[in-house]
Amino acid sequence: MKKYRVYISGGITNVHDYMTSFRKAEKRLESEGYTSIVNPAFVNCHLPIDFSHEDYMKVSIAMLGCCDAIYMLKGWEKSEGAKEEYIYASKLGLQILKE
Repeated sequence: MKKYRVYISGGITNVHDYMTSFRKAEKRLESEGYTSIVNPAFVNCHLPIDFSHEDYMKVSIAMLGCCDAIYMLKGWEKSEGAKEEYIYASKLGLQILKE
């Protein structure tokens, strides 16, 4: 079992099937032996509907700060939020995994 806490990062805004992509990534990481996976798509969908993009990013960055690694979904480079998460993960020295 891999003890890392892994945060999934990828496009959400204006991405039609982002929940499916994030859930598939979560399942893939579980199958690879990761035991603690943070899925921000799942968490953020339970936040108040009046949250702005900036509010979602504050929550996401806080969750990322509790992790040991970040898993970048394909196409993450097109997402401003995912790019911000990538930069933050790099600054923290987290392991960077890519789909």
